[in-house]
Amino acid sequence: MRLSDFHEFDLIFAADELNISALRRVCPPELQHKIALFLENTPLPDPYYGGASGFEDVLNLVEKRAAEIVEKLVNASGSVGEL
Repeated sequence: MRLSDFHEFDLIFAADELNISALRRVCPPELQHKIALFLENTPLPDPYYGGASGFEDVLNLVEKRAAEIVEKLVNASGSVGEL
């Protein structure tokens, strides 16, 4: 992450609370609202601990959530709103 990313992008997604904490430490206070967990209120599971299917399971979660985000952005009327 670069400091300019917080200014350039409307949304900054993190995989888990550890990532969010790291982002919040370097993010300007007035831009903290742009940071969110990718899966809303749930951290992305670590695929390394899910056996052979762990990576497939995480990929499915990411693809599903990405589709939801795109749909909400397409349907938004000029504002990102609650994702």
